[in-house]
Amino acid sequence: MNYTRSLKYLSSLVDREKKGSKKYKISLRKFREDLKKIGNPQKKLKGFLIGGTKGKGSTAYIVESICRNANFKTGLFTSPHLISYRERIRINGKPITKAKFVSLIEEIAETDTDLSVFETLTAMAFLLFSREKVDYSIFEVGLGGRLDATNVFEPDVSIITPISFDHTAILGTKLSEIAKEKAKILRKDRINISAPQDEEVEGILREEVGKNIEFVNNYKVISLDKKQTNFKLFDEKYSTSLIGEVQALNASLAITACRRMGINLGKEKLDETLMSLKIPGRFQIISREPHVIIDGAHNVASIRALEKTIRKIFNRRVLLVFSCLSDKDIKGMLKAIKPVVKKIYPTEIPYIRKMPLDEIKKTIMETGMEMAETTGIIEKDIEIAGKEASSSDIIIVTGSFYLIGEALKNLKIKY
Repeated sequence: MNYTRSLKYLSSLVDREKKGSKKYKISLRKFREDLKKIGNPQKKLKGFLIGGTKGKGSTAYIVESICRNANFKTGLFTSPHLISYRERIRINGKPITKAKFVSLIEEIAETDTDLSVFETLTAMAFLLFSREKVDYSIFEVGLGGRLDATNVFEPDVSIITPISFDHTAILGTKLSEIAKEKAKILRKDRINISAPQDEEVEGILREEVGKNIEFVNNYKVISLDKKQTNFKLFDEKYSTSLIGEVQALNASLAITACRRMGINLGKEKLDETLMSLKIPGRFQIISREPHVIIDGAHNVASIRALEKTIRKIFNRRVLLVFSCLSDKDIKGMLKAIKPVVKKIYPTEIPYIRKMPLDEIKKTIMETGMEMAETTGIIEKDIEIAGKEASSSDIIIVTGSFYLIGEALKNLKIKY
């Protein structure tokens, strides 16, 4: 099997990310049985499991960076990817090589298992991290928590980022239902860290583990600009190259979790780590004059955070290239971003779960935003926005990580 054939094999498996299926496995029993056939590699690992609705990917990246800069060998598993599946599985910050990717796919394909795409990738990460003897494994939950494939891992530290509405067709339409699903990554006898939560959500998390959970309330955003976010945690001042108030929270969660695990970087080394962070698709400035910024905000909560960041940094309205998937609350997203939008450029994601361009345009018209004539082809629509922009304008591309991935790929942006 070569790399192309390994991708073809993956495409032959059930892919719930693409289908957006409302059907959800009723337990992890079958996945656990399949993992036994490959030696239960997940049982040989220690580290962090990170769930929540907003910021879990960024938090995972920050935890990994802190561990690596403390001279520990790391394994990082995140989703979705932007361009390549190999991005999801990293050793010491670097994506898995094509050779190892193929080898692991071959090994799992030869085993009598019936795994989905996500389960296969998760199993691959378990195998690689155990064989590479990483010191700390960092897993980002894919969806929910209770029934997510990553939840067969027994973490030393569980982290919950802010919980809000997303994937309601699968996780439930009430915040309490969503919180109960995500709370299942917590462990009564391990370390549990959470972002500040809605009162109802906090109650549910406490029900899961009693008093054995720490809510990180002692952080404060000082300021942010185009280069960094400045914040305080435990009365110490920090700065991170990641832009946005939410990144101050993500960094605070990561620092707290690592400290509770006994991973302590000196203040100077921690500052260097936070300022060297580069996470693709998170308020990523890819050009200037005009500014072109890509951001993976893909639900109402993350769009609100993006809107707040735009106001704080630029304090003026922007040109917005937008698309989203069909299961998203597009009305809520557009309503949240509308105050900072001068003109919107709707486009369409070439993906099975895409929201059709006509439906996006219809919803935009209902919001009353000024809308440009576009083609529905991402790179052309970004080009249209670029031609209409002055050197002082800001172009924001957002609405989905899949949109961001296509933008990076088609515009040949190195990230």
